Amino acid sequence: MRRNSFLFKVIAFCVVAGMLFVGFKVVKRIYRYIQKPRLYDARSLMESISSPAEHPNVKIFAASSLDRIFKDGKTLLKPTYSKTVSMSAARHEYESFQVGVFSKTETLSEVSLEVSDLIDSKAGNKIGRENIKWYVVGYVQTIVPYYPVKFVGLWPDPLLTAKPTNIEAGTVQPFWVSVYISPETPPGDYNGTVTVKSETLILATVPLHVHVYDFTLPNRSHLKTAFDFYEHITKIRYPQGEKESALAWRGRLDALNDEFLLLMLKYRMNPVLNVDPTRDSDLARVDRFMIYGLNNFSIGKFGGTFDNNWPKDTPSIEALLPVYRTYGENLKLNKMLDYTYIYTWDEGDMRNPLVPKITSMIHRAYPGLKNMVCYHGIWDPIDNPSWGKDIDIWTFQIDNYNEKKMAKLKKLGIEMWTYISGPSGTGSPNLAMDFDSIDYRIIPWMAWKYDIRGFLYWCVNWWPKVDPFASAHNSDWEQNGNGLLFYPGEQGPLPSLRAEIFRDGMEDYEYIYALLKKMHTLKSQKLDQNHPQYIQESTRLLTMDEGLIKSFYQFNKDGDFLKKRRNAIAEHIEAFERLPSRGNTHE
Repeated sequence: MRRNSFLFKVIAFCVVAGMLFVGFKVVKRIYRYIQKPRLYDARSLMESISSPAEHPNVKIFAASSLDRIFKDGKTLLKPTYSKTVSMSAARHEYESFQVGVFSKTETLSEVSLEVSDLIDSKAGNKIGRENIKWYVVGYVQTIVPYYPVKFVGLWPDPLLTAKPTNIEAGTVQPFWVSVYISPETPPGDYNGTVTVKSETLILATVPLHVHVYDFTLPNRSHLKTAFDFYEHITKIRYPQGEKESALAWRGRLDALNDEFLLLMLKYRMNPVLNVDPTRDSDLARVDRFMIYGLNNFSIGKFGGTFDNNWPKDTPSIEALLPVYRTYGENLKLNKMLDYTYIYTWDEGDMRNPLVPKITSMIHRAYPGLKNMVCYHGIWDPIDNPSWGKDIDIWTFQIDNYNEKKMAKLKKLGIEMWTYISGPSGTGSPNLAMDFDSIDYRIIPWMAWKYDIRGFLYWCVNWWPKVDPFASAHNSDWEQNGNGLLFYPGEQGPLPSLRAEIFRDGMEDYEYIYALLKKMHTLKSQKLDQNHPQYIQESTRLLTMDEGLIKSFYQFNKDGDFLKKRRNAIAEHIEAFERLPSRGNTHE
């Protein structure tokens, strides 16, 4: 009887537990449906744009670089469409916009863009059309991921080589236009046009106005970055030709890898590199990359990039000491030491006894070498004081920000970086394909707000498993485009619009840094008290208040709000030169 009673209780418990589990799943599904974000139906805004007189069924409009335009005319957020383009940029900056083309009733054949020179009619200066590049926005199929998204289907992402494109009736085709302001460009207001053609017919002409600020962005970014590029998988998308020798193929792959790395630098992304400082060819490669803005890179063939492939026993670790001493000496001799770090460890147990053995060996080998480790959380030196004493750079996963722990590490002189991996679904920004565009641009702004000196991303070319032009499901995880920011075009690397927008954020960071430098100049000359309004307003602009960024999970999604802040910072940079009684401090 007692046994039957016990059995009944077990069965009852299992039934109740099963009902609770099923109920939880149902509630979770209902909650996710209610909370599911939706696309914005921007078709009415597109319809409000007047059609060209000769083509009443065609809509041609200008859109922001932050607008994600889907083939059916919907967008992620409410866009601001217009018939003209007006934008501003500093010297050595790229600024982009989109031209959308829609035909209601008929297919448009061989649609292309033609850009003119941009002319400052008052001063007679010119931005040549060779500095204006356009792309066809491509679309990639996404899957249903584990995190909330606004849409599953064809997402705009790859920027395809400019060529005449057919546009089917009832679909929108955006074209991406990027304007580069060269360092020698005089400040002023430049005007030109973007002409939209179909075969030999002119569909519309879009006026383009660019205001050039009177300051120049540096070649080397002040925010450090570390984006890994896996050179060994390039061959998957660029196989050996039928009549190509192994040596010729190897040479072609090496050239392609260099093209990808140089393109990354163009987008203000430092490749990790993992240089061997004892090889002259590696150091020569670094010298060349530094010309294009490289400001830090990893060294060695052990560490996080290589799945923590260090020896496991103490004698073998100690045997590497002379190797790393030679690394340090060579880097010092070549004046590269300050730009380097060792990607010493990647994730895992924060109490792993192997990590302090390795970091200690590296510091004893050459004290100037820097250990960078990458963990989900942040080490607490109070709980485990000796474990991380030889760590120089701590990189935490963006969802695990902890102000108090970070402050403890800063007191120890540890530099703080952050990294992004798979989407968490918590609201933090991510570089995956199916996120709002502002997510890509806000990352450097967050780094400024939280005094984070570097940003790491695990890979930009993870396309060994699928054709990245056909599927965004490029990994084993239920994610879209994680680890993929550049595409393997037939003639070489192609960027994504995510890379373009991230670069905008990096350029924004340089605006912020430039204004801070102006404020420091005033204070160093003891002139800040003469210009209290300038100092006060500049301080306000450089403070990432809650209206812009409340936390890593809550930030303003309005791209116009961010751009207004950026433009106001630019105006204050220029206003510095007009301050009276400032002396000759022109930079």
